Amino acid sequence: MSATLRGSLWMLASVFSFSGVGVGVRALSDEGMSSVEIVFFRVFFGILILIPWLFRVGVRGLKTNKANLHLLRSFLMGVGMVFWFAAISRLPLADAIALHFTLPLFLVVFAWLLLGEKVIIARLVATVVGFTGVLVIMRPGLNEFSIATLFVLISAALYAGNHTISRSFANTEGPEATTFFMNAMILVPIGICSVFWWTTPTLTDCVWIVVVGIFGTTSHIFLMRAYQFAEASALAPVDFMRLVFSGLAGYIIFGQVSDFWTWVGATIIFLAAWYNTWSANQKNNGKSF
Repeated sequence: MSATLRGSLWMLASVFSFSGVGVGVRALSDEGMSSVEIVFFRVFFGILILIPWLFRVGVRGLKTNKANLHLLRSFLMGVGMVFWFAAISRLPLADAIALHFTLPLFLVVFAWLLLGEKVIIARLVATVVGFTGVLVIMRPGLNEFSIATLFVLISAALYAGNHTISRSFANTEGPEATTFFMNAMILVPIGICSVFWWTTPTLTDCVWIVVVGIFGTTSHIFLMRAYQFAEASALAPVDFMRLVFSGLAGYIIFGQVSDFWTWVGATIIFLAAWYNTWSANQKNNGKSF
């Protein structure tokens, strides 16, 4: 089995898990649970799932010289999850996923504005085109503005910061360790915040909490495994399956139906994001394009 195929299979598993998180979050929010409390349970069960791994590797498995980066990554991810879960509770799953495909576009913007990286005109144009896909989905002037749309974009920007940091871990620290650090560093502050929005879970809620915890943890582990085997541009087409899985789940479980323009906008965003990812890998490999 080739490395690219292995990476694609890991990415497919990550995409499926990611979609499972969306279903669980929507179910919990429909029962009245706040996004802050859902994040708390998400990271709490994430830690529980990794306890067998922790017993196996011991303290040596948690050794790191990048504690500050782990802390920053955890902050970005924690706040990003709150906004993301809040968006899922207000939007159809497919719409939320479609808008979240802007994440790679934010990576280009951050590299240009914050890191001072040189970005060719074609990539900037692709980024602008990608963000027009957001307008296609929103259709300002035709649809009433939804604050949930802003929540998705804020989440995508924060996740982009997290992805930038995660890349520096890919070849030095295992996915289990980075996922454990993230969950552990988020747990205490989000636990304190959740007290102010606390809703005692019902038995049904507990089932969905376990779903969110399991899929939330495995989605990150599978994603980092995928990046160990294949380049991001090769994995991007598989990532588009997030929209398909989430759209089907939203329709079957919640009766959600996304309109034609959501899929058009999602395709525009995805193609622009794929081009930027592909061109970045070409540049890193020293190829012309």
